[in-house]
Amino acid sequence: MIEVKDLVVDFKGKTILNKLSFTLDRGEIIGLVAPNGTGKSTLMRGIMNYLVPNSGQIEIDKLSYKNRREEKKIHRLITMMPDQNDLYNYLSGMDHLKIYQNMWHQTAISPQKVIEELKMTDYCHKKVGDYSLGMRQRLCFAMQIVANTPYMLMDEVMNGLDPSNVALISQVLIEKKREGKGIIIASHLLENLTVFSDIIFFLKDGILTKKIVKGQAERPVVRFTSKKKLLTLADFKVVCLPNGTSYISVETEAQLTEIINALMTAGIHQFSYSPITLNDLYFYYFE
Repeated sequence: MIEVKDLVVDFKGKTILNKLSFTLDRGEIIGLVAPNGTGKSTLMRGIMNYLVPNSGQIEIDKLSYKNRREEKKIHRLITMMPDQNDLYNYLSGMDHLKIYQNMWHQTAISPQKVIEELKMTDYCHKKVGDYSLGMRQRLCFAMQIVANTPYMLMDEVMNGLDPSNVALISQVLIEKKREGKGIIIASHLLENLTVFSDIIFFLKDGILTKKIVKGQAERPVVRFTSKKKLLTLADFKVVCLPNGTSYISVETEAQLTEIINALMTAGIHQFSYSPITLNDLYFYYFE
C-alpha cells in the first residue's frame, strides 16, 4: 500500500500540495484529474522522492524515505513512467527496454513479450530518433511495463496516441490491475479514465477536492442547453458551465417532474436526465 499523509509542497511562496492525503492499494488504479501546472506531476515526484516535501509523510509498503537503505528498497517497488525527453535518440526501442529490464531485474518481464503485446514489432529495433510522437509514447509505457514493479506512476500515459492505441493501453492497464499492480494515472482523457480506474480524484488548490468511486453513481441531473443564461428555473438553482451545458440537481421524483415542466414552459425541449459526466465536472471545478 502507498500511504500519503498530510503532504505539503511549497514552491516560491505558493502552496502546490496542501496537506494532501490518500492511499493506494495493490490491485487498484487511481485516476488523477487536474489542469496542467496544478500539482499532478509534483505529487508523483514527491512519491518518488525526486523532490522533498515541506512536511507530511509517504510510506510504500510501510517503508519511508528516512534513509538510503529504505529508499533503495522503495525504488525496487515503484517506477514512474519515463518522459519522452528521457529517451536516447541514438538507441533503439529494444535497447531502452533492456535497460529497464536490467535496472529492475528482480521484477522485470521479457521485453519481447511486451513488444508483441503493444504491437511494437515493426519498429522496436529502429533508432528512437526516427520514432513518431505516438511510437515514443508507447515506448515509454513499454519501459515501465517491462520493469513490472508492484506500483506504477504514469503522467499523461495516453498523450499522442490514436484511439486504437488508447484502447490497447487501457486493456493492458486492466490486465496489470488484475495482476495486483497499484497504479496512479494522470490523464486529460477523462472518459477513458472510467474504463480502468477504481477511484478518480480531482486535484484543485493543492487538495483532492472531488472523489469518484467506481460503482457509486453520481446523483442524476437534468442537463440542457439554453440560448440565454439561466441562473434559476422555477426556484431551482441552475449551474451554467463554460462548455455551454447547464444542469439542475434532482433530489426526488417530484422535483424531476417540476423541473421538466419548467423547462417545457421555458421553451426548452431538449434535455437529458442522467448522472453528471466527468467532462461536466471538469468544467465545474476547473473552468
